[in-house]
Amino acid sequence: MTDTSTQPQGDRPLELAFEQLHRDSRFNRLFTLAALILSIAAIFVSLMEVSAMRTQQKATVWPSVSMQQRYNSEGFRLILTNKGVGPALIGDIKLFLGLSEIDDVDQAILETLGEERAFSYENYSMVNPSSGVVAPGETVDLFAVSWDERTRALINDWAPRINVTTCYCSIHGDCFATSLRSIQPTRTESCNGAQVP
Repeated sequence: MTDTSTQPQGDRPLELAFEQLHRDSRFNRLFTLAALILSIAAIFVSLMEVSAMRTQQKATVWPSVSMQQRYNSEGFRLILTNKGVGPALIGDIKLFLGLSEIDDVDQAILETLGEERAFSYENYSMVNPSSGVVAPGETVDLFAVSWDERTRALINDWAPRINVTTCYCSIHGDCFATSLRSIQPTRTESCNGAQVP
């Protein structure tokens, strides 16, 4: 133990100043650490908010494409409808009978009905919106025929076997594949032919 009574009085204020400085630096370190932790927390919260805003932004322009067969007194139609709230950027659309892709509709009609009963584009209409855009709420007739004896024979043969597949993307690049036979679209990496910005 040091005898402070023998120390010169001039050193005492210097010693007190060093003790005060040491105490202050401990508090400064604590305050600095607290400020650093709060800054990191603020950055984390900001990143979470940006992620939530991005998700919300995507949901406001989300397309939802479905395909259906429609029959009525006038005829038969294969339709594609965008039931979503954003535009659908359509990729390739393919028409199948069973497992075989139909590249030439006239040829498929000829093979199904035979040469004497076959008909051509004058009796059907076909639209292929591949590489196009389908607006929210828009319906596109992919294939349509008006009823007569030949078209009824064709649809009776094709209806249980026909399938249409397509891939579509949102304007944010989220892509999905769907078909006439699927209940829900499935997420995919990209679509051939879809022009994503």
